[in-house]
Amino acid sequence: MFVPEKMKRLSVAILREDMEPVLEEIARAGVMHLTKIEEIDEWAGQLSSAAAGRLSSEYIKRQRKLRSLLEQAAPGALEMAPEEGGGGGEIGLVQIKDIDSEAAAIEKELKPVLDARAEVEAKIGELERLKSQFESVIPAGLPLSELERSTLLSSAVGTIDEKALPKLRDRLAAIPSAVLPFASSGAGVDVVVVVLKRDREVLDRALRDLGFRRIEIPDELRRLSSDFISQVDGEIEALRGKLEGLTAEFDEATAGAVPRLVNLLERVEAAILLTRIKDYCKLTERTCIFSGWVPRDRVDALAARIRERTGGKAVVEVADAESIRKVREGKVEVPVLLKNPSQLKPFQMLVSGYGMPRYNTVDPTLFVAVTFLIMFGMMFGDLGQGLVLVAGGLVTSARSARFRDIGKLVAACGVSSSVFGLLYGSVFGVEGLIPAIWVRPLEGISDLFKVAVGFGVIVVSLGIILNIVNSVRSHSFVEDFFDKSGPLVGMVYWSGIGIAVTVMMSSGRVPHPAVVTGLFVVPLVLFFLKGPLLKALGRRREAFAEGVGTYIMEGMVEVLEILMGYLANTVSFIRVAAFGLAHAGLFVAVFSLADLVAAKPGGAVASTMILIL
Repeated sequence: MFVPEKMKRLSVAILREDMEPVLEEIARAGVMHLTKIEEIDEWAGQLSSAAAGRLSSEYIKRQRKLRSLLEQAAPGALEMAPEEGGGGGEIGLVQIKDIDSEAAAIEKELKPVLDARAEVEAKIGELERLKSQFESVIPAGLPLSELERSTLLSSAVGTIDEKALPKLRDRLAAIPSAVLPFASSGAGVDVVVVVLKRDREVLDRALRDLGFRRIEIPDELRRLSSDFISQVDGEIEALRGKLEGLTAEFDEATAGAVPRLVNLLERVEAAILLTRIKDYCKLTERTCIFSGWVPRDRVDALAARIRERTGGKAVVEVADAESIRKVREGKVEVPVLLKNPSQLKPFQMLVSGYGMPRYNTVDPTLFVAVTFLIMFGMMFGDLGQGLVLVAGGLVTSARSARFRDIGKLVAACGVSSSVFGLLYGSVFGVEGLIPAIWVRPLEGISDLFKVAVGFGVIVVSLGIILNIVNSVRSHSFVEDFFDKSGPLVGMVYWSGIGIAVTVMMSSGRVPHPAVVTGLFVVPLVLFFLKGPLLKALGRRREAFAEGVGTYIMEGMVEVLEILMGYLANTVSFIRVAAFGLAHAGLFVAVFSLADLVAAKPGGAVASTMILIL
């Protein structure tokens, strides 16, 4: 659990006639991380490749088409299909012509019902769009088409500032007119103005002077009659009835076609996987060779299956990662496979999001899990909200395979939030229901900040310790001794923390100068002199690669960076406490807002909704 899985390199030579069944076995096993064999065995670079790239692109075209068809027929069925192929079904190179033939047959079955349904849905969408446009620019009951055709009346539809509306009425008072406001917005008041044809010039002048902004009404809306809404509602209702009638036909068509479509998609994606595997193969006239990394406890089983598939006509070589020169020199990276119990899988996801640890170093997943949960709980401690997160996480984990780890992570965060809620004595922000086991954030700000900084010291120290352990495991302790996260700088950091605590605990009394010099100054000087020291130890060719002056300047900057960086990183953990305070303060603001609303007439419902949200 504390280190990644040990890996071994498996190199295989087989007859070309056995290539496909062996690669199918590799794909089905799913435990081999294939690599370019020439990365380690340089002579293999002179051999020809399987060149399966063009075939892979043809499969990818079919994959996209099948996924598109499946998306139309049954979007939820895409979760049944694997993301990258080989979903536990048949693995092999299905012929392109067979894919096209079967896909065409399925499409022929689905196309009529898909097209019929799409056509009805498109008509409904178009009518609803027209209805929405009509209602947004034309007041209810306005006979726009009749006004457009009238030989006696002239009209204008647009927006005018609210203060200018009385002025418009005054300007038109001398002529027969109607000014009908029908909507209000931040831009002003939407109005319809109607006058006689003979007074059109008076209307235009008044509208121009008062900043009237016309609403452009599309031609398709101008042609509509005043009873358009009722007509459209009737058409939409009829189309929805027709759509319901198509449902049974659609269900019958997809019931048989969708499983076949999913199966075909799985076979195509398995074929894509197989062609990608082929790209790692090198060929001679009669043989095929490839190599990859396999977890140590799976090597023997995979080698046995390869020999079985070839009838014993296979050469299989196994080598420990540590025995390979290019691996020891750092020229070849060994893939990392983390092995953690299911409880830590969600946090493994967090670790991989930042970057995988190097092979043969400590797996930080457990440490990430503990520190992450403590920080989350301290920032968002509340028993009620924590239990809501637990419930939400468990439901998500149970109902969705895709988001199972995320659900577990949310549930774990909820548990941490609940624990700190008990420590803070907070239930949905109410602090009087249960006693605070530790401290209430707004009443113990100093204690919260001290614990946050102390926690920061622990986390930073943990990082230094892990780096030291990794340097020992990687056989680079001497070089890493002078690293910015190495033991020398660790001594500076821990000494600095000790001196600071001593000064605070003893009312400003500084430790003896010999102690400060031995534990703090001397390690800093040794770090500054790492170039000459590494040269003396035979770990570096030159003490001052870019000159003495440059070395001194860079060394001073590095020392300053260490002092300021570690101080800033430690103090930055105050933010964890600040989040806890902000969380509690936000509760106060919400309760104040709810009380303010509750005091208004009929504010009880609104107040309750504010608290719930």
